[in-house]
Amino acid sequence: MSKYLIPALGVLALAACGQQAQQQAEAPLETAPYETPVAPAGASMTPTQFVQAAANADAFKVQSSQLAATRAARADVKELAATIERESNAASQALAALAPTISVPAPQATIAEDRTDDLTDLRGKTGAEFDDAYLDDQVEAHNDAIQLYENYVRTAEAGPLRTWAESTLATLRTQRDRVQALENAT
Repeated sequence: MSKYLIPALGVLALAACGQQAQQQAEAPLETAPYETPVAPAGASMTPTQFVQAAANADAFKVQSSQLAATRAARADVKELAATIERESNAASQALAALAPTISVPAPQATIAEDRTDDLTDLRGKTGAEFDDAYLDDQVEAHNDAIQLYENYVRTAEAGPLRTWAESTLATLRTQRDRVQALENAT
């Protein structure tokens, strides 16, 4: 009897794993308001989820860039941080203005826990040490934001939010390229 029991249990375990994987794949992307989700390729986000995630991503870029004004050593890092802050604030304002026109609640931007840790780390640094950490964080934050926007644009229906995301994506790529150029210069 035991020679049939072990293979039968194996088949049941595999079936359960397959069912769980299917349920996870079919489940909508759930996000807490404090997370900046990056949907896997092919997964779609609702406009509300995307608006909130985009606002959260901007909040980190703005707050970390504000720190650069007093903590960065290099003038080019301070200049880039001011540009990122200005452009991220403009994007956030445009998104907040767009949201009600597409029946999406205005986002309440918050920073994800891992990004909060990055901000805490940046607050403890000055000079060249700050510059290096800031540039590293910005490359990562911009890559995450680009992935978020690309995933949304790929799966979203045509409309004003998708158009806004496409145009903002170009700005994110330009910012990331500038950050990477400064990071590579050190």
